[in-house]
Amino acid sequence: MLWNEDYRMNQETKEKWVLIGQALKKRFRRFRKKIKRIHPYKKAAVIASIITLAGGLIIGNVMGKSLESKKSEKQIQKVTKELKAEAKKAAASKETKKTDVKDLPWNLTLVNEQHPMDAAYTPEVTAVSGEYSVDSRIADAVNQMLEAAKADGMNMHILSAYRTIEKQTQVFNDTMSTNLDGGEDYWAAYSTTKQSVALPGYSEHNLGLALDIVADSYEGLDDQQAQTPEAQWLEKNCADYGFILRYPPDKSAETGIIYEPWHYRYVGQEDAKKIMESGVTLETYLKENYGIE
Repeated sequence: MLWNEDYRMNQETKEKWVLIGQALKKRFRRFRKKIKRIHPYKKAAVIASIITLAGGLIIGNVMGKSLESKKSEKQIQKVTKELKAEAKKAAASKETKKTDVKDLPWNLTLVNEQHPMDAAYTPEVTAVSGEYSVDSRIADAVNQMLEAAKADGMNMHILSAYRTIEKQTQVFNDTMSTNLDGGEDYWAAYSTTKQSVALPGYSEHNLGLALDIVADSYEGLDDQQAQTPEAQWLEKNCADYGFILRYPPDKSAETGIIYEPWHYRYVGQEDAKKIMESGVTLETYLKENYGIE
């Protein structure tokens, strides 16, 4: 708006002086005819008056432009100052959003291929179903979710929950052996395994905040699990109990893990509802809200 206004003012000034010039030209023509008949002394006085008039107009124009220039300069300085203030405010806001991954609330702890868990961390666990245990802080939420599912006619059970580092190592090695037996070479088997089983110390199961839940009628850990009524119930209702579908479809580039319709992770009800409603991954949610890369 500032630059457009200055341009318009300059155009109007230019047009004004064109009209003044044309009017002065006509007057000079008339004066020239009269001056020829005027006495030399009077002629000098008339010419001096004309020069004074023209000079006054020129000075007035210069002063006017100077005032306009100062006005524009002040406007520019004001806008620049406002823009700098906004940029400083935005930078400050960005800084306050940035959080070290170690300072996240316990329920939002990020563990993936880029962020291993603290090697010295061992959660306090509570049994929730037979041989399976979870972080004691989420045990009630797990039991409530399973009871609600049962009340709605769902038949499901936990297939895996908290794992020690030793147990995670065993699961990883067993899966890799299966892939090797299937004909893959060592590196191919390693790469394939990492897409479905996290390395020891890089798994949410080691935190005690993750569950693998499957239908009684189908225990396969593949995409077909998503077609069961139990998996569909979980995806629809998990947020009410603080859980999210941790590895949704078409998000492996962000999570590093294939689509797992059986893997649920506790984050707390408030955050779970936001994540499930928006359809983002935990990685994206933490990046947008805490600046975690």
